[in-house]
Amino acid sequence: MKIFIQRVSMYTAVRSQEDLASEVFEDSFAGVGFVALMGWFKSDETRADLDSAEKWLVDKVQGLRVFPDEEGKMNLSLEKYLEVNAIEGGILWVPQFTLAGRLESGYRPSFTDAMAPQLAKRRFESLVATLSAQPRAYKQIFGRFGANMELSFSNWGPVSLMLER
Repeated sequence: MKIFIQRVSMYTAVRSQEDLASEVFEDSFAGVGFVALMGWFKSDETRADLDSAEKWLVDKVQGLRVFPDEEGKMNLSLEKYLEVNAIEGGILWVPQFTLAGRLESGYRPSFTDAMAPQLAKRRFESLVATLSAQPRAYKQIFGRFGANMELSFSNWGPVSLMLER
């Protein structure tokens, strides 16, 4: 499993148009935070420790100290930075199968390393349920699995990190 994280500022939103129901889905937060793109791999399908790997990655994102302290050093977690500065923020969690893309030959990516869609959907939905149940001092919003989403955000830094477990 991989999570690609980008530190963001100002306004972050996700929007999708669901084809079958013609439903427009949109959610957002104002302030600073992260966009976390999450990808599961075919090799994750047989991992006995996938639950603990997911928990480790999510905990790492939530505790990541990449926000500036009073000296300008990247030293504060999102929660601490929001508290110290009395501002709002959040994390946008997005399922992103293209993190499994490979470009070893040609110009068209191969996604054969991605987890089977029905399994990845269950993993993401389980993670959404877990994260939604956690009380946090910031907003947590979620993309939609399998949807064609539009993400709006301003990279702050930029600070972009890849986490793997």
